[in-house]
Amino acid sequence: MSYRKVLDDLRHGRADRRTVSKAMASLGLATAVTPIAASAEEGQMPVYFTWSGYEIPELHPPFVAKYGKPIDYSNFAGTTEAIQKMRAGYRPDLSHPCTEDMTIWTEAGVVAPLDTSRLSNWENLFPGLKSQGGVEYGGQVMFAPTDWGNSSVIYRSDLVDAEESWAMLFDERYAGKISPYDSTSNVQAAAMILGIDPHAIPDDVLNGEIANMLRKQRSIARNYWGAAAELDQMLASGEVVIAYAWNETYKRLKEQGVPVTYARPKEGIWGWCCGVVRIKDADGDEQMAYDFIDAWLSAEAGKNLIEMYGYGHSNIKAFEIADPAVVDNLGLTNPEALMVESYFFGPMDPEEDTRHNTLWEEIQAGS
Repeated sequence: MSYRKVLDDLRHGRADRRTVSKAMASLGLATAVTPIAASAEEGQMPVYFTWSGYEIPELHPPFVAKYGKPIDYSNFAGTTEAIQKMRAGYRPDLSHPCTEDMTIWTEAGVVAPLDTSRLSNWENLFPGLKSQGGVEYGGQVMFAPTDWGNSSVIYRSDLVDAEESWAMLFDERYAGKISPYDSTSNVQAAAMILGIDPHAIPDDVLNGEIANMLRKQRSIARNYWGAAAELDQMLASGEVVIAYAWNETYKRLKEQGVPVTYARPKEGIWGWCCGVVRIKDADGDEQMAYDFIDAWLSAEAGKNLIEMYGYGHSNIKAFEIADPAVVDNLGLTNPEALMVESYFFGPMDPEEDTRHNTLWEEIQAGS
């Protein structure tokens, strides 16, 4: 499989950006870099360090219109890899973390403050996204929210009869037909079921009741999925009837006519928000960097994001110009209400994150 094929799959809905990142890593392209133009080397064209698929011109059309070409970019497979590379000295001009990364990124000293007066679209962003944890640090705006979405349970509505809850991922009645995501999301789902803040789990609960819940889940799960295309196939065939998923899986299966429901768990649906940051001590042209951020925040970019990838965008006006059928199919007709309902992932304490990962690795190892 070539990089061009991988990116084409993402653009046409056959894969999501996380799957693309994993595919690129398997190709040895986890940090694939486009040839940087001479103008960038001379301190002009900025370099955007981002997820695979987010560098496409459809996601910053006003920038392309103004400068006649897309921004220069390099890709990372995940934000942990990105921060490690920047700590080692790599200095792009812009990058694309999520709110839960921002404590680590800001305390690492790699992020520069944003002057929002230079962003014409700032006032059009959803207030609920601008107030997310991680957007500001030390009284300064450090993060421009661009894309957001949900994580929840997806299920075959014709084959499952259960209360919408995170407990569906642990339901013994559907043993052998459940596919959780291969991540610490299962630790946090267990915490939600127990009514505990998933970002502040006491040690005794984490290594006691939650560990036992995860062992039970491991015994009844069909598998733990890692590629969204694999998940789509399992749900479409009925091999799996309950799974963890993002918005785009629901979008693709609905378009295929598969009878699926994207749950609103009684404990709360999860929300995530990612965005663009400026990197300290970068060489690219500062005004061009601001123009790129502003282009990403535009309603036109948001329309393309919604229609192409099935994610929400931070610009309120994007929902006014996006295809109403797509918006309705995604369940985004009232995005502000959904944001209020969602439990958004905010910055996680690095030690808490390590504890979750340690437990998950132990569960995966069979302990």
